Amino acid sequence: MSSRNEVVMGRTRSSLRWLGPLAASLLALALIGCGGGGGGSGSGATPAASPGTSGELIITINSATVGSPPVVNFKVTNETGAGVPGIPAADLRFNIAKLVPGTNGEPANWQNYINRVRNGAVEGSQERSATGFVFGTLVNHGDGSYTYTFATDITDPASNPCPAPCTDADGKPLNLSYLPNLTHRVTIQQGNRDNPKATGVLDFVPAGGAPATRDIVLTATCNQCHTQLTAHGTRVDTKLCVTCHNPGSWVAGTPNTTVDFKVMIHRIHYNNAGAALPSVLAGTPYTIGNNDFSEVVFTQDVRNCTKCHDGALSAQGDNWKTQPGMQSCGSCHDNVYFGVQPDPAKPYQTVPHPGGVVTDNSTCVLCHGVGRVADVVAAHDFPARLKAAEARFKLNILGATPTGPGSAPVVTFSVTDPTNGDAPYDIKTHPAFTAGGASTLTVKLGWTKAGLADIGNDGSGQNFGQPVSVNALTASVAGAAAGSYTVTSPVAIPVAQTGTLRVIMDGHPAGDVTTPGTFTDRLRVKSVFRDFAITGSAVARRVVVDIAKCKVCHDVLSLHGNNRTDEPGVCAACHNPNATDAGRRPSAGGVLTGGVDGKLEEAIDFKRMIHGIHAGQASNGGFREKGIVVYGFGGSVNDFSKVVFPGELNNCSACHSGTSYQLAGIWESPTANGVLGSTVGTAASASDAADNLRISPTAAVCSSCHDSAVAKVHMEANGGNFSATQATLDGGLLEGCVLCHGPGRVFDVKAAHGVK
Repeated sequence: MSSRNEVVMGRTRSSLRWLGPLAASLLALALIGCGGGGGGSGSGATPAASPGTSGELIITINSATVGSPPVVNFKVTNETGAGVPGIPAADLRFNIAKLVPGTNGEPANWQNYINRVRNGAVEGSQERSATGFVFGTLVNHGDGSYTYTFATDITDPASNPCPAPCTDADGKPLNLSYLPNLTHRVTIQQGNRDNPKATGVLDFVPAGGAPATRDIVLTATCNQCHTQLTAHGTRVDTKLCVTCHNPGSWVAGTPNTTVDFKVMIHRIHYNNAGAALPSVLAGTPYTIGNNDFSEVVFTQDVRNCTKCHDGALSAQGDNWKTQPGMQSCGSCHDNVYFGVQPDPAKPYQTVPHPGGVVTDNSTCVLCHGVGRVADVVAAHDFPARLKAAEARFKLNILGATPTGPGSAPVVTFSVTDPTNGDAPYDIKTHPAFTAGGASTLTVKLGWTKAGLADIGNDGSGQNFGQPVSVNALTASVAGAAAGSYTVTSPVAIPVAQTGTLRVIMDGHPAGDVTTPGTFTDRLRVKSVFRDFAITGSAVARRVVVDIAKCKVCHDVLSLHGNNRTDEPGVCAACHNPNATDAGRRPSAGGVLTGGVDGKLEEAIDFKRMIHGIHAGQASNGGFREKGIVVYGFGGSVNDFSKVVFPGELNNCSACHSGTSYQLAGIWESPTANGVLGSTVGTAASASDAADNLRISPTAAVCSSCHDSAVAKVHMEANGGNFSATQATLDGGLLEGCVLCHGPGRVFDVKAAHGVK
């Protein structure tokens, strides 16, 4: 019998969040006002908590011992530190696994002791109080502390036999023998979906001593995008995930599919707008059971390994650099085969391993180690090299004059190198601006009337409310100051215009990161804007989105061919309330004929479009019933109906600056405060927005996520309008949304969304 050893470990927190309150409570409000009855497209209520819980459960495992069956002592508290004594056995799940050290180049791997056979394959399991599972003995000590004794005696092979076929996906035998000198991990999962999600984890060595670490990707890193990473309903900690998602778990098929974390997670995240798994491109979808992950999109360059793997944060976070292997590398490069010939069950394996046949990972580091001929870091560092090249460029708006009504502004600008004392570039001769036509540089001019909170560009002469645009590479002339240039607006500011002029610079210089000397890379340089007074004083448009929050998931937010980068204040000048995609949609004889979504046009007003894109997936958490389709340049069809927001869709603060999502300030009465309605029907003269049909401001925002017929009726009954000119909206419309959804009200947006 092994010696008994107790180890104390930190705890894992998990906050209670309402996942569908607006789909439930908002849409189930009275259709008129805040009272009465009414149905909605979703259902839900405040989750029922276990006795003594409030918004949070915290599971702390105090000790674990292995005599025969493992014994775990733990405590459950709420966010105040008070013990929660009423957790029923049915709400808890328990697991135990061992960490098998890696040798000869192989990675260390977790192996679950508790396994079951499902459809002919072995999968890691748990002890839980449910049919088809075993469950031990749970003792409630009455103060929030508990003791659980496993049903599985991991020390006795006879009572814990390895289930047939007792192999991994490749047919290698599993070893479930008890090895007390190895690091073990016990986990506890709160498994009731009506309660706050929580996990407890403890690593220990049954025979005594300090446990080894294997921390590749931290849950906190995943949560940067996922808010609270949740799988299988209530599993929220990667340390729990790997006790089942290891080489010993797989799904039977042709071929068998491993659900080993280092393979599965790479494959799920590989797809993005510019790349996809070779197998998927070859026609084989990436599926696990009935789940197809072929269209999951990673929101940045898939080569940016450090987004998830960071050695500064996790002990083994740099393993991707120092311990390359067939399993992890082959998970993305799945067209490569390492044996003598391809696997017949994998027709997409068309590329022999350039280093020849390998049967294990012992020699991988010889070619792929740091500084070697096929250094894995050098092969994946394109995002870092690209950023280094981009850091050498800065766009500068130096001035604009005259800017009064009826004038044609002359804009002075420069492009400088911040890494070289802001030395100016000669945009007429430098290859970053002249080589092969690969670069762009544009100056745009837009404006808003005094008293309006939105840019509209009325009178710009451009269709759909677009700003005046000038090609700064071809139209510019040398300015008075060294390294400066000027462009003159070809369109005068309207004589009756008041308010603020917004001058924009965007575009992309060309770089030679991919192939030195070719200047074919599009360098994503931050777009800039500057406001000037037309009359009175310049008034900046409200700040709604925090770009730093966008960059958490997107890394670099660069759109429209890398021309518009990392500046929402630039986006809002084009994506304004007068703007739709009608100019890019199918038409015949100048008459719109309808797109693939059956619409003649779609609003591209930022406050409506961005919500619609991020809530794009139909029935995503009970929000949108129909995805949004936006036509782009050249008639490209951008169908966002399969976009899945990786975090919690109701967490407004994930994107918004401060409390800009609340119905406060100008949003207490948006039309009266100059917020324009979003155009959904462009007038016959696309350059004159006066007759555009619009959705009133608050309804435009809320219906971009809550798009059901019931939601529309509710909004209309409380002052919203889905088809009116701006003059009609200005003529006395009062959206009464703030009465129920304003700060401190009964259905305060912040409270209803569960924003913290």
